[in-house]
Formats: sequence, C-alpha cells, structure tokens
Amino acid sequence: MSKKASEEVPFGSVEPYKVRDFPVPLGVRAILGPAVLLASFGFGSGELIWWPYLTAKYGLYFVWLMIPAGLMQWWINQELARYVVITGESVWTSYVRISRAFSIIYWIFALITLAWWGGYAGAGGTALAALTNFPAGWTQKDQTNFWAILTIILSLAALTLSRTVHWIVEKVMLICIVVGAVGTIVVAFHPVVREAWPSFLSGLVTYRPMPPGWDPTDAATLITSIAFLGLGGFWQISYPTWMRAVGAGMAHYMPKLESPITGKPEAIPATGYVPSDTEGNRLKYRSWMKVVAANNTWGVCVNLFTTILMAFLAYAILHPRGIWPKGYKICVVQAHFWGEVWGTAGFMFFLFIAAMLIVDTYLVILDFVPRMYTDVLHTTFKSTRAKPYTWWYYVLVAFFSVWTAVTLFIAAPGELIIWGGVLNFLAWPIMHTAVIYVNYYKLPKIVKWLRPAIYWLIIGIIITTIYTYTAIWFIGVTFKFL
Repeated sequence: MSKKASEEVPFGSVEPYKVRDFPVPLGVRAILGPAVLLASFGFGSGELIWWPYLTAKYGLYFVWLMIPAGLMQWWINQELARYVVITGESVWTSYVRISRAFSIIYWIFALITLAWWGGYAGAGGTALAALTNFPAGWTQKDQTNFWAILTIILSLAALTLSRTVHWIVEKVMLICIVVGAVGTIVVAFHPVVREAWPSFLSGLVTYRPMPPGWDPTDAATLITSIAFLGLGGFWQISYPTWMRAVGAGMAHYMPKLESPITGKPEAIPATGYVPSDTEGNRLKYRSWMKVVAANNTWGVCVNLFTTILMAFLAYAILHPRGIWPKGYKICVVQAHFWGEVWGTAGFMFFLFIAAMLIVDTYLVILDFVPRMYTDVLHTTFKSTRAKPYTWWYYVLVAFFSVWTAVTLFIAAPGELIIWGGVLNFLAWPIMHTAVIYVNYYKLPKIVKWLRPAIYWLIIGIIITTIYTYTAIWFIGVTFKFL
C-alpha cells in the first residue's frame, strides 16, 4: 500500500507522502487552543468593530445575516483541519500538491491581501489612547500610533521569548475572551437594555432588504463583517495551522516551533504522512475528527454568541444615539456598552478589554502570517530549505513587525482592516474550491475512508456558491459606485 499511495499523489516541488499509523487520539481539552483562536480572533474585528458598526448605523437590517455567516464557516474549518489530521502537513503544502503555479499565484494574492493587518494594532491603539490620553498633548492619531507601535514591539518580544510560541498566544487569548465575554454577557442582560431583546431577536430570524439609507461605500464593510464573523479568507488557514501546532492527528509527529533564544528549535519537515488502510487507523481517524468537530463547534458557537451580544448592545445603546465606530475612535464608542451600566469605571474598563482583545488579535496574526509564508517558501521553493523553518519564521516575524508599523502611517486602522477584509472575502471561493479538490481527489484513493461523505460535498458546493455569488455582488456594486 505505501508505495502505491505515495506514487499516485502528484507532488510537484514537495516529496510524496510517507506512510505512518495515526497516533492515539487526544481529548478535547488537550487541543483546546484552536477553539480559543476561533472564539477570540473574531472578537478582534467582526464582533467588536464591524457588526456593532452595521447595527449601530442601520439597526436591524443586516442582523439576519449573522447566524448563517457564522455557521457557514464551520464547514471550511472542518475541511481544512481534516487535511492536517490526515497528513500533518500545512494547508499550503496541499496547494503545492495541486500545482506549483497555483501555489505561487495564490501566494501573490495572499501577499497583497495580508499586507494591511497593522490596522489591528492601530485599532487597539485607539482604545489605549482614549483610556490613557497618553502621551499628553499629542493628537488622537499620534497617540493611537504610539500605542500601536508599542503593541507591535511587545508582540515581537512575546513571540521571540516564549519557549513554545503557541503556548503564550493561547494563554493571552483565553484570558481576553473569558473576561470580554463574561462582562458583555452581564451587561447584555442588564435591565437597562433588556427591553430591546424582543425586537433584536426577531431581527435575527427575519429577512430584510437593503435599508433605505444604504450607503454603497459600506458594501466593503458588509463584506468584511460577513468574512470576519469567525476568521475569514486567508485568516481561515490560521485554524488548521493552530491544529498543526497542537499536534492534531498526523501533526503529532511534527516538531513544535520553539524560540531560538529560550528553546531548542528542531527541523520542521515540509511534507507529511498518510495512514495505511487498516481498521485501527480508520477508528483513530474517526476519533480524531470527532475531537476536531467538537473543537470547531465550540469555537464557532462562542464566536457567534459573543458577536450577537456585541451587535445587540450596539442596537440597544449606540443606534438610538446615532453613533458608530469609525476613524480613530474605531474601538472607543463601544465603551458605552459597559459605561451604560457601570458609568465611567465601566467605560474605562471596556476600553482596556477592547484594547486587549484587539492586541491579542494582532499577536495571533504576527504568529500566523510568518508561519504561513514559511510554509509557502519551504514547500514551493526547494532552495529555501537550505535555511531551517525556524530561521525563516523569525526573519518574517521581524519583517512584518516593521512593515505593519509602516502601514499605520498610510491609513486609519479601520481602512486598513477593510482593505484586508474585502480581499480576504474574494480569496474565499478559491480556498473552498481548492479544499474540495484536495480532500476528494488528491488524497490517496486507495484509503477510501479518508474522504467525507457525498452529502458533505454537496453542502460544501452550496456554501462555495454562496460566497462566490456574494463576491460577484460586491464587485458589481463597487464598479457601479465607481
């Protein structure tokens, strides 16, 4: 079996799969990190910024999109993670196995799309600037950039000095999501805003057409909101990347990425494994996928729940006042959520929590993008393997620390996030199509139980069609507006 399984996989610039038995499945708690990523990552944009923006500005007109937008991401998370469980490889290695040319072209798209995430550090900076009014005498923009650059420096230090990189990222995210979610739940069910729940819940399940005061320039914000109700676009690859980092499935055999200062970095291979066709491997595979499904469900549901709460507070508190997050107050007006109940102390504490949620999103991205690009380099270009994975990772971490600081002076935080959000959404249909092709065609055909059922394929095609239609709609609206 091993020879046949390897030979039938076109591998371009990467080696064929090796054959190895599945490791013993871990429990749900042992790989909690990816679910924390799912729950926390969205808090840094979709939950805290864009859905409050849409709901504060347009009321209930778009909230019916929230539940389907959040739940549809479950499918792509599961399919991307499936590849990691089966092979231990990065998702980008699967793109090279499709075609080296495809990998290079899609990477160019990623380079353009992921050039603007300095906006997350800037968004956190708006909250810290409002919280501290420091440095005193500086403009709001300059204070924001000061805190954003400090965020970048501290994130670089955290990734460099943490012995096992994913450990510190996971812990910071878990603290932020717990504190932010608990505080928001308490406020959302406070008597001050409780009477707004019936109309909001009705809006969640009631289709509404475009609002009469619709501003076509908000099409990009709407697309970004749908994309970031979860991860969105290229950010979706962070979920299987995290699954690989915690050792899910065949990734158990992959060395962990450790700091070159505090750890002992090991060579991380570009290529992975496939199982032999045995009953024991089939049962272990099913167990692994059940654990991934539970992890995925927890992350998606927590993210959707907290997004709904944030949108509700925007509807109950900001919408009647006619204010919404924008400019250099993109994470400031939401402090009214807690200020409405707890006064000035609540207002200030929410600014702190908002800043931490956004900052931890920047930290996650500063870890993820270098990982993804290192995967691209190691799998697409053989010459790059002369330098170890860890070397490329930390060079890229340093580079993006500098580059994201530079982008802060190009545009306001919200604009930077919007640029990335739109391009990420346009990348989505390609990603969905690629994962269907890989999981149903590229995996060794001799091991038939690796492939999901046909009904699951139909669901994937439907979701891919919806995203493709929405992307075409956005392009049409944009060109008409121009």
